[in-house]
Amino acid sequence: LLGLPEEFDGVINDTASTSTLYALATARQEAYPDVRDKGLFSQAPGRIYASEQSHSSVEKAVFTLGLGRAGFRAIESDEAFRMRVDALEAALAEDAAAGIRPIAVVATLGTTSTASVDPVREIAALAKRYGAWLHVDAAYAGPGAIVPELRSVFAGWEEADSVVTNPHKWFFTPTDCSVLFCRHPERLVRAFSLVPEYLTS
Repeated sequence: LLGLPEEFDGVINDTASTSTLYALATARQEAYPDVRDKGLFSQAPGRIYASEQSHSSVEKAVFTLGLGRAGFRAIESDEAFRMRVDALEAALAEDAAAGIRPIAVVATLGTTSTASVDPVREIAALAKRYGAWLHVDAAYAGPGAIVPELRSVFAGWEEADSVVTNPHKWFFTPTDCSVLFCRHPERLVRAFSLVPEYLTS
């Protein structure tokens, strides 16, 4: 219905905040493959990028994942409250030159305050160039993709590594129902998998 590629698979969570946390935890695991064993203390500094209009759950996820306030960089928005691609590019280049690893970029489709839509396709190209995970927060506007006439608004989200949308917003689904789609579901599993013997029987 949403038009996402077939390789996307997902899980149902309670809120988009939880879905975003899971997605960014997976991004952290991809950026630091040995983080489960060694933690972050021995790692090079990393950062997650999102528009200054993004939901507060993105920054809270950064805190929760142990990256601290320095691990989040808010990117300026334009007159339509969309993430400025030039500002993102400058931030990524500056941080890369300083030895800061780009962990993830979060693009928003339908910000909570203004319903603005980030230029996902251009953001996706930058994320790919810098080796960063691309997470699309479409919790608010995502359900609109089922309308063919609106599909162009979502151009580029098919290139994301993960997408969150909330059926409880437009799909008449009881609260709370947040769906996290992931292009690499095995990576999502790997980031959290811990199977003690008592769960194997």
